[in-house]
Amino acid sequence: MTSQLAPNNSSHWNQQKVLETVRGLKELSLQEKTVLEQMLQNENTKMEDIIKSSATLQDLEHSLVALAKQIAENNSMRVEEMKTEPNSSETASNAINLALEKYEENKVSTQASSLKAILKILQKVEKKPSDNRNRQLKMSNIVVKKFVMKVKGGEQLMKACGYERTEVGDKKTEHLLMKEADLAVLKIGISLIQEKIKEIKSGTEKPSTKRQSTKVLCPCGFWGTTDQDGLCSVCYKKKMFGSPETTKQVEAKSAKSAKDGWKPKFKKARMKLKALHRFRLGVKACSRIIQKNKKRCFECNKKSWNSWV
Repeated sequence: MTSQLAPNNSSHWNQQKVLETVRGLKELSLQEKTVLEQMLQNENTKMEDIIKSSATLQDLEHSLVALAKQIAENNSMRVEEMKTEPNSSETASNAINLALEKYEENKVSTQASSLKAILKILQKVEKKPSDNRNRQLKMSNIVVKKFVMKVKGGEQLMKACGYERTEVGDKKTEHLLMKEADLAVLKIGISLIQEKIKEIKSGTEKPSTKRQSTKVLCPCGFWGTTDQDGLCSVCYKKKMFGSPETTKQVEAKSAKSAKDGWKPKFKKARMKLKALHRFRLGVKACSRIIQKNKKRCFECNKKSWNSWV
């Protein structure tokens, strides 16, 4: 039985009385009752307005039930919105997986070196997300050039992890910039890259989606395959490496390399040095010594009357 009398205090209901009425409501579930109790303890403004506006206990019960139903509807709408909205972590993992699939177009050694470099960058950002140096990478940097930009799927992987290509400063130098570090996306990227590196090391890569090679007739008349552009092995080698050289061409090349090699040049230089050395020795030997005392002989140093000699 609910009483129709107003509370003793004209401005506020007694908190204990309101708590008892909330617990005595049969229309509400246990979860809804706990929500109302928490609102009452936290002194929520909506709960205070309801207490002030309700003159009788019946009005208080009706308003409390209406408030509980409204909160339940809002929660259900939020859950539906969360379901309909795309999850950022799922989209990031899909984008990272697509980039890693593109990596398979590179050599195995290139894949491993590039992924290790990107993994180090992401781990630095994860340790210090507020540090701008790790979140701002110059495109002219050697590491970024070699292991990110020149690798197929490298830039795509960095974009999937949160980096974007932007121009920074007055000179408008190109950078890979991460505006805000999303730790959830970084953890996903680091884990997926580590798995890919393990696959490469163990040699158990995922089965590639390449088409199977089939036999095709080559223009020369022999059988070729679709992997070799429909050519036989000989024609494919000619296409990739050029026509094989004849023995005469090989001999002419070897003779030319022998002429233009370092050995004949070294011999010429050695001959020139020897000639220069001999010339200097000859000049020293043949040069005339100045005769200081002209009254004596140049060779025996005896007195000579022929002073004119």
